[in-house]
Amino acid sequence: MAQRRDTKPEERKPRESTSVSRRDFIKQGVAAGVGAAALGGCASSTVAQGTSPDGITWDYEADLVVIGAGCSGLPCAIRARDAGLSVLVVDQNFDVGGKMLHSGGQVSLGGGDPCQLRDIAGQGDKEGFIKIAPLHKPQDMTEDTDFLFRDITDWSVLDVGGNAPYRYNDRELHRAWADNCPATRQFLMDNYIRFTRIQGTHGTGGISRARRATTFLMLGDKTDIKAGTVTRQDAGIQGKSSSHFAPRFMASAAKWVGPGAVWNGAALTRGLEFSAREKGVQFMLNRRMTEIIREQPFSGRVLGVRASYSPRFDLSTKARLESYWQNGNVDERRATVNIRAKRAIMIGSGGHGANPQFRSMFYPAFNEPAFVSSAWALLGPHGQDASGIIAGMRIGATLAGMQQNLGTTQTFHIPPRLATRDAYTDMLPGHPTFQFRKSTGITLGTSSYEHLIAVNQVGKRFYNEMDIAKRYGTPVWPGGPRVGAPKPSLQHVQGDWRNCSPGWVRQMYIGYPALDAAMAMNEGSQPPHFYSGPLWAIFDRGTIERDGWDINPPFTADNGYFFSADTLEALAQRIQKSHEFQRVPLKHLAETVRKWNSYVDAGADPDFGRGKDAPMHKIDKPPFYAASICPVWHDSYGGLRINGKGQVVDTQGEVIPGLYSGGEASGGGNQHGLGRALVQGYIAGGQIARERA
Repeated sequence: MAQRRDTKPEERKPRESTSVSRRDFIKQGVAAGVGAAALGGCASSTVAQGTSPDGITWDYEADLVVIGAGCSGLPCAIRARDAGLSVLVVDQNFDVGGKMLHSGGQVSLGGGDPCQLRDIAGQGDKEGFIKIAPLHKPQDMTEDTDFLFRDITDWSVLDVGGNAPYRYNDRELHRAWADNCPATRQFLMDNYIRFTRIQGTHGTGGISRARRATTFLMLGDKTDIKAGTVTRQDAGIQGKSSSHFAPRFMASAAKWVGPGAVWNGAALTRGLEFSAREKGVQFMLNRRMTEIIREQPFSGRVLGVRASYSPRFDLSTKARLESYWQNGNVDERRATVNIRAKRAIMIGSGGHGANPQFRSMFYPAFNEPAFVSSAWALLGPHGQDASGIIAGMRIGATLAGMQQNLGTTQTFHIPPRLATRDAYTDMLPGHPTFQFRKSTGITLGTSSYEHLIAVNQVGKRFYNEMDIAKRYGTPVWPGGPRVGAPKPSLQHVQGDWRNCSPGWVRQMYIGYPALDAAMAMNEGSQPPHFYSGPLWAIFDRGTIERDGWDINPPFTADNGYFFSADTLEALAQRIQKSHEFQRVPLKHLAETVRKWNSYVDAGADPDFGRGKDAPMHKIDKPPFYAASICPVWHDSYGGLRINGKGQVVDTQGEVIPGLYSGGEASGGGNQHGLGRALVQGYIAGGQIARERA
């Protein structure tokens, strides 16, 4: 029998219902009580798609079952728990947080939220951590929810090339988002989240006012979420180590807070996780939801979910990976369990970036399985695989906003780092998923591309290497130093083209030529599959000597994403033999390098025009190296259609009773960042609490 490890009773407020229990569905009809996480013994039954669920044996039950322990799932769980509901959070990963744990913890809300009001008044935080003055003038932060709503739905630009995606944001959804921004910020602060001074804007989180604040902790003698402190060991050390607490090292937040402050997604994730566990939310980790069970195939309430066991194991020790905190975990290892949701199911399982078949329905070129999703190593093989979206579709849910994945360069990119299956370089040894990244990768920066050539799956160059790292930047609000001053003030006037610069808009919505070129290369592919294949950075010993790259373990490893050999021919053979997606020989590699060296001698690159933008260097000093260049899908902007209450709707526009969603599993708006998901989780948790059982 799995036992729940819980906080002391005196540390929690009394709740109406506190158990996540297995029960005899017919005889008892009620939960067993506090601490009865599992009673063991009964095998789960099978319900074929399209049949009645009568007679299902429910292995567990809770008022609310949350799928996904990320930035929409946790706020939903906490708010429902605050209302007295029993809550079970199910996540396919071994740890809590999802992509939020790997993020920068930058939260853009607004509408006159508590952080804006605090900075407008010139006040600090309640703990006294913030030692610096507000970073922006009061007029830069002053607004109400009506202004915020207009800013993300009616951002009008009279520009032929502009395709502002805010024009297509669901009005009901974003009206609710704007209205709930201030309350969500306060909710987060009430659940151990500390915010820096307001820093500015955050890309597609609204552009006319300063709204973004980053979560932070203070370096201290011990990690204490209540006190707001974290040890340097848990925070990680730049360039050397991360930790189980923070898979990315926590960078200095001194310029936004004061001395001793550090920031990233761990400051947000661990605070919410701590609060959830303290309040009695329970977690079933290593468990992937595979099916939503509804009364009838396309009608009636949702009743529960079916979930399969999905553990992850250390590659060297073979031990099962475990979460950072354990209290409240339900350790269930049967292959499949049925979990009853007495009141509601919340789908916060993330997007579809790691499912090439799903994403290619809306962007056909992006069907290459070698192109991974952001934070792939952290999330595991089932992270961002559209499982929640697909499960919803199977019972009648419809989709929204799928086209908006193409509206911003933040959806996908080629990160300026090598030899990794992850988008982040500041995830270092110390976290248990480090080994799954293949290698940390070599952080290049823009200039370091001059020291290599980039080739496709058959060994041919496909682009000017100096342009691969170029990504159109996200500007600040109108009147910022990089944009000029299209208006004399920051006042937003609906329908007025002067709200921003046409050139700025064109920057935000132009395509990514380097990525398009990479995906267009189908050489060596056979019908019906036309894969672009993996991309490779090719360099030599001279490169390492010139640029000072650290290619020593653990920062690189000869493991399928980083190779070395004494000849180019041997290098090509090793890649062909060991890389999981190298389907064809790199038969042109040696020829390509010889041609490149001749271009260096001539001082010109007739193929792609290199030479004017940076020095050209020969690749002729063995050993020779190849490091993977991995395009990454970063954000999903489309998913299950929801209304302003977070309820999932079907193809007829009708609410599916008891089913909710938020974050990247939902669609209807083009908003990058954590703010959207956090608010949607907050809204759903409140609505579920108000539902009649």
